[in-house]
Amino acid sequence: MTSPAIDFLSSHSFPDLAAAVRAVIASTAATWERAVRQALPTADRLTMEQLRDDLPKVLDQVANVLKSSQRYATNTLVDMTPSHGGVRHDQGYKLDEVLVENSLLRATLIQQVIGYLKRNLESAETLALNAALDIAFGRALVRFVDHLTNQLKAATEAQSKYLSFLSHDLRGGLNGVFLMIEVLKRELAGETRLAETVDDLDVMRRSLLDTVATMDRFLHAERFRKGKVQVHPTRVSLKNLLGECAAHFSYQAKEKNVQLHVDMPHDMEIESDKELLLLIFQNLFSNALKYTNAATKVMIKGQCGPDSCRISVIDEGPGIAPEKLAGLFDPFARGETHGQPGVGLGLSIARQAAQYLQAKLWAESQVGKGASFIVELSKHLKKNDQSHLNTPLPQA
Repeated sequence: MTSPAIDFLSSHSFPDLAAAVRAVIASTAATWERAVRQALPTADRLTMEQLRDDLPKVLDQVANVLKSSQRYATNTLVDMTPSHGGVRHDQGYKLDEVLVENSLLRATLIQQVIGYLKRNLESAETLALNAALDIAFGRALVRFVDHLTNQLKAATEAQSKYLSFLSHDLRGGLNGVFLMIEVLKRELAGETRLAETVDDLDVMRRSLLDTVATMDRFLHAERFRKGKVQVHPTRVSLKNLLGECAAHFSYQAKEKNVQLHVDMPHDMEIESDKELLLLIFQNLFSNALKYTNAATKVMIKGQCGPDSCRISVIDEGPGIAPEKLAGLFDPFARGETHGQPGVGLGLSIARQAAQYLQAKLWAESQVGKGASFIVELSKHLKKNDQSHLNTPLPQA
């Protein structure tokens, strides 16, 4: 391992500075501890035994590096300092707290050394002392960040396993519940005295549908995160696809007394991926029905030009404030929810699916006047061309 700091320390010797560092180890540790307690009153409790054992050893090796002009001394410091980063991670420290600790230690040590020498440090001494501390802090921080990275990786893998469980075991169980509800509804439909029970079964059915829809959004989000989405272009009739989506949400629209109206001047076929198109419009339809007011309508309007088609999903809901529009497609972002259920993944998934189709998706809205979600689709999608995913799509 080499760096300008290591090269400098390996070719210079500072015996007076080394003696000063070694002489103030105990006072530096005590002063640093008090400063950390004052600066980080909410930080996790310091392990004092670890502090007393590790810090003197590190500072003693810093003194060895300053005294010696041999590379082995610097290499020893490089090898021994990562353990402090590991300890701080195990103690539950945050990265900014570790940075504060390091900053306080640097300031404390320099102050103690100047007091011992009874003079200001020369420029070469300042450079050498800071270089030695940079090596010590840098290696410790690398270890700390490595621990954080491994922790995040483990958490992500656990999440993936949990989502796999959702997609197989739990989903299969819920499908069985759906079937039982439908059987019970048919058996009880002719019993007038059990009409309220049938209504309760409908409530259960709606609740399960919401749960399954949320599960599906998490699963789709995981697929996009892992990059496991493949684009398979084929000829798609937009009018048929939008009609299919409208039919899928007809029951939900009827319950809310909302009219779903698809207005396509004429049928238009485009070259695209049908599954990703369905994913986009199902999320946009669901969002529109969720936020539109009861006894209103959701309009789906389409028009096509020579090279592209533009589809608008328009609701008559409360609208979206201007400051909310910019982050509306971020994961877990939600507009004016007004008590509506959801986790804020639908629009994020729709945007990611649109990117795979080299399409643009944006929102336009005025508070109190509803919202429009517009998708601009290319008529011709190149197979497996995903270079556009690295370039943010422009907002309209």
